[in-house]
Amino acid sequence: MTAEHSEKYEYPAIPPQAELDEHKVPFIHRDKCAAHLITYYKCLDKGTSFCSKSKDEFYKCQYLALKERLDAHTKHAH
Repeated sequence: MTAEHSEKYEYPAIPPQAELDEHKVPFIHRDKCAAHLITYYKCLDKGTSFCSKSKDEFYKCQYLALKERLDAHTKHAH
């Protein structure tokens, strides 16, 4: 196990439905990483091209959430 996997990732709170609608978050991304996507969208709305930190945080969250689901699935499959 690497150091990355030994620490617990803290997912942000899921935004309320109204906020998800306001920022036009696609249904497929309305999960525990949606707050990071909204932060990324807000950055893009400012017209700046310096949004890589918020984008990277969203993709990191998505990766870790997928990894959790896969780990849970493989544990149940065996």
